Amino acid sequence: MRQTDYVILGLLAEQPLSGYQIKKLVDIRFKFFWSESFGQIFPALKSLAAEGLAEECAQEHTGGRAAKTYQITPAGREALVAWLGQPVEKESLRLEILLKTYFSNYAAPEVMLGHLAAFEQSHAQQLHILGLFQKELERIPDDDENHREVLRVIDFGQKVNMAYLDWCRETRDYFEQKQARLREAQDQPDKK
Repeated sequence: MRQTDYVILGLLAEQPLSGYQIKKLVDIRFKFFWSESFGQIFPALKSLAAEGLAEECAQEHTGGRAAKTYQITPAGREALVAWLGQPVEKESLRLEILLKTYFSNYAAPEVMLGHLAAFEQSHAQQLHILGLFQKELERIPDDDENHREVLRVIDFGQKVNMAYLDWCRETRDYFEQKQARLREAQDQPDKK
């Protein structure tokens, strides 16, 4: 099975959901570390149902049309628990900002400063959203089974985004200094 299948099973273990609801939850809860598209979710739901790991439940009407809602089956719960017991796969990290920084010697510092500003703004926004999630969860009584685990995930996201922001500030300083040196070097011949 693919990781998408386990994301879906995990969410269905919490409550019955439609494909649209699953997508919304992934986008809200997991945005800073995971993504799934509708093109991954809907085929996976059909496949999980065909394998007996999820099943359709009562139709829910939204906006005049029926949305298929799925729930996890006992076999699906067993598959989820088995996956949770497996070793964690090596994570894959792809940050285009790092590639562009690596090759930035071929671009003007202003170009990288623009990229860094956008990267910094994006991660500052994610940090803000995670802070809102944390405050909301801390106000809610700890009735859910995984309340504290969710707070641990939020804590990870906050720390990662703070590290990105620290790196951004340091790297911005570097490129600003590089920009100043280049300007100074350009002005030197004019002074002769």
